[in-house]
Amino acid sequence: MPAARRLLLGTLVAVLACAGQAEVNTDDGQPAYQAVPGRLIIKMDPNYVSAMDTNRHGLRWARPAGPQGAAVYTITDGKSVAEKLAEMANNPAFEFAEPDYRVPVNWQPNDPLLRVQWHHATVASPLAWNATTGRQEVRVCHIDSGIRTDHPDLQGRVLKGWNMVPEVQDFDQANPAPGTPQYTNINDSYGHGTHTAGIIAAVGNNGLGVAGIAMDIRLLVCRFIWDDGFGSISDALECLRLCKEEGAHVSSNSWGGVPHSRAIEDGLKEVEKAGMLFVVASGNQGIDLDARPAYPASSKMPNIVVVGSSGPSDLASNFSNTGRNTVHLLAPGEQILSTTYNSWYGPMDGTSMACPLVAGAAALLHSAALSQGVQLTYAEVKSLLLSSTDPSPPHSAGATQTGGRLNVGSAMAALALLLHERGEGQLPGRFLADTSAAEQLQQKMLQSSWGQSLLLGAAPDGASSQPAPLPGVGNTAASHQGGQEAQAQGQQASAQAMSADEAAARAPAQPARAARRRQLRAGRPSLS
Repeated sequence: MPAARRLLLGTLVAVLACAGQAEVNTDDGQPAYQAVPGRLIIKMDPNYVSAMDTNRHGLRWARPAGPQGAAVYTITDGKSVAEKLAEMANNPAFEFAEPDYRVPVNWQPNDPLLRVQWHHATVASPLAWNATTGRQEVRVCHIDSGIRTDHPDLQGRVLKGWNMVPEVQDFDQANPAPGTPQYTNINDSYGHGTHTAGIIAAVGNNGLGVAGIAMDIRLLVCRFIWDDGFGSISDALECLRLCKEEGAHVSSNSWGGVPHSRAIEDGLKEVEKAGMLFVVASGNQGIDLDARPAYPASSKMPNIVVVGSSGPSDLASNFSNTGRNTVHLLAPGEQILSTTYNSWYGPMDGTSMACPLVAGAAALLHSAALSQGVQLTYAEVKSLLLSSTDPSPPHSAGATQTGGRLNVGSAMAALALLLHERGEGQLPGRFLADTSAAEQLQQKMLQSSWGQSLLLGAAPDGASSQPAPLPGVGNTAASHQGGQEAQAQGQQASAQAMSADEAAARAPAQPARAARRRQLRAGRPSLS
């Protein structure tokens, strides 16, 4: 057998079986590649008899493999791909033999405005999309001003919807009654909800407009924001209840800014029991929520993720509320291009835009796990998001608990690590192919309490085991930093108004009854 052919076989030396697939490492330092387990592509040397003795070689012909004379063979003697290749390396009867590699796609949707959606590249959405673009059974509860139901980039994205806004928007008017047409009229007449819905779930790869971060999930839409940009806590909590009953995995809440509310706390407890992750905007007043709490962002419920806004430089936006002990992470929230309620597209600023990015990222993680038959808890999704952030610049590092900004691509890689550690499957896309990068991510995760809870597990006595070794990587010791969310103190005296940036992007409030509403607004949550 020519030396070159022996070298080809000899370079394929290590295989790690993982959840029904195989990873093949090469001895020239190249990353691991996924291969179909128990299968080889073989071409016989024409100078030798082509008949294969199955009992002798442990191989059985399956089908042609494309190149003339090449065929797919099944390994029948229980040996791994690497073992079989090593066995065949010096056999002159084979012109070549190699794994049946699995090739990933580097998928990019064809939406023409995707290149203007700068946030996708920043949070590594395309990397996460190699694993999933969402699954229809994953439900995101969207509590806002509704959506424009005739927007071409939101078609087919609403699973179910409810309306809490009276047809005549006055306080002496009752909410729409269940069973009436108005009760299911979620059509957005304000614009905020259409924009935030598109950030989550705008249809992707349809040749139109923009792409949502979780473009194939379904929304449970609850309209409670009036045309003046405000809504009632009672209505928001009714929306949460309805979404809970429909089995929402995640809720996106770009509203808030009220004093401490027992009703909010009790509502969050109810959805926490149901397993829902409550993602909420930090608010747009440019204040420190540690010093001046505002709810629901300042709630300390374990199922809450509080999101501040960052710009293209990764610095916290000047309008964004922050809080080292309150806000969990930043996400892009400046000049975010999405769907608008005139059935077109436009940019908006605000933590309202950052919040649905994180909610959509959570939905992607749920979708990827479900593709492997794994149901994540809200705590696991929260920990995946918070243990995989990109570090903020020093000026903004103290703005959040994580000191970082959302990276959904890294969060998806963290999920791949978690599934590997548990032996529960392997995601599409080569998230663990670069073992050096995977090891760095593992060590990074172990520097936070969120990552420790995922990879080491919580033990009653404080002891925990080492994480499972990565493909091609041995166990390494890691330093551990404990951390708990601190308790916020005090209450904010009045509700916060929406940011000037977002107000400029909105349609003006209806002038009628404006003076009366201003008298009654205290205590109503605003948009963020």
